[in-house]
Amino acid sequence: MHRRVNVWEAVGLVILYAIYLIGLIFDRKIQSICRTVDNDRDMIDENPLEREEEPLKSFKETVCGHPEKEDSVWRKIWWGIKYPAVILLAITTPSARSIFFLSMLLAVIWISIISYFVTWFLTVVGYNIGIPDSIMGLTILAVGTSVPEIVASYIVAKKGYGSMAMCNAIGSNTFDIFICLGLPWFVAALIFSDTIKVHSSGLTITTGMLVGTALVLFISFLITKFVLGKVVGWISLVAYALFVAAAIYFEIRLLKKTCDIESPKYAYLNKEAAN
Repeated sequence: MHRRVNVWEAVGLVILYAIYLIGLIFDRKIQSICRTVDNDRDMIDENPLEREEEPLKSFKETVCGHPEKEDSVWRKIWWGIKYPAVILLAITTPSARSIFFLSMLLAVIWISIISYFVTWFLTVVGYNIGIPDSIMGLTILAVGTSVPEIVASYIVAKKGYGSMAMCNAIGSNTFDIFICLGLPWFVAALIFSDTIKVHSSGLTITTGMLVGTALVLFISFLITKFVLGKVVGWISLVAYALFVAAAIYFEIRLLKKTCDIESPKYAYLNKEAAN
């Protein structure tokens, strides 16, 4: 495996995402043509739209408000640490109820800026302490960028929209693979007129394990008859822990140094530098 991505491979990822979107748009027509599954389904009497849930507190109440007297000391300290960022976001981002498009646009811009600095910080830290960037991406960076998705999925699942939570997880990862990889690779390949080198020793094995975890998730759905509960949650957590542990192991095990300047193989370079 050459571990390099050229322009056409990057374009292929973007095209695959476009095909994916077209499939979603015409999903109902495709189902009507290819319907071979039994249509009998267990009906649920409860309508999620009619469920009475505790209303979500507004941004002003939950974030901008002062801490309560009964709050712990650590909660008050955390409030003081995040308050400057909260003020900045409150000033620059209008209410979604009035100008929702501008609010959405500014939120995306802020997420992009924060993601850039988080990625840069983790890359610098990993480089200085000797952790490969692929391992940083598999662990800390992956968890950090997925926190908003966790919160969004929790909120909609609590409201009764389990399908929306599931589609959020699948859709975001599909977007990450096809667009968040394909588009930057395409732009970089055009700018530098060269292929993009992927610094990952265990990429092939990691990709295979990723497909395996998807199969485990689907099997867990079959076991629970597509009911999202504690069983699916525990199976997913265990599968994720095993996947991360195995991926880190193979990345370290298969990691190859590109150039060990202290090796006897490059002793002549040291002599030339000394002269």
